[in-house]
This record gives sequence, structure tokens and C-alpha cells, in this order.
Amino acid sequence: MNICECSPSFHKVTTLTAGTTSVEMTITNPNNISSLDDFELVLCTNPNNVVTGDPLPYTVTINGTAGVALRNKYNLPIYTNRLKTRKRYYGSYVNDGTTSWVILWNTPTCARYATQQ
Repeated sequence: MNICECSPSFHKVTTLTAGTTSVEMTITNPNNISSLDDFELVLCTNPNNVVTGDPLPYTVTINGTAGVALRNKYNLPIYTNRLKTRKRYYGSYVNDGTTSWVILWNTPTCARYATQQ
């Protein structure tokens, strides 16, 4: 299924804010996302413009909750050196009632790139 940019499951990263332990993504359509909803993500901002040291894991604010972890298909954190700008990533938003995260199924392209190193 090809989802257009007007779909509620399509999210562009418009701003990145670097903290000491993570990089917070500001996305379009951040509200009214239910658990197991499709989640398409395109990074429109270069992380190298905000992260000058070691790579940091990404987080995102969804439904007003900040710090939702961005994870790869191995359920490991996705670091700022692992996503390409302008590439569409496909995944799902998951909320088990206690914890929530976004899992991106098409990252990494190779298992050796699953972690920071």
C-alpha cells in the first residue's frame, strides 16, 4: 500500500533538538496516534547540524508524551548516525499501556548496523 504525504501515518521530521542523552524529533501529525498504527517517517533535517559529538539515540513526542524511543527491527535504539535524510522509513507506533515506542522495520539495512558502533 502506498501512503501519500497527506495520510495521518506519514510524519516529516521538521526539527531536531539535541539533549545530553538523546535527540528529540519534532514531527508533523504527532497527535491521535493509536497503538499499532502505521508510522511512516522521513527525516528532513540533517542530524549533523545538531549533534557534534558521539551519536545519540532518537526520541519523538507522540500524543503529548515526550521521549518516545525510536527503535529498529531488533528493538534496539536508533542512533543519529543511522537514519538518512529524505529516505522513507516504515514502521509502527506501539503502546503497551506502560511504555511506548516507534519501531521502524526497514532499518537497519544490515544487522551489523543495528547498534551505535
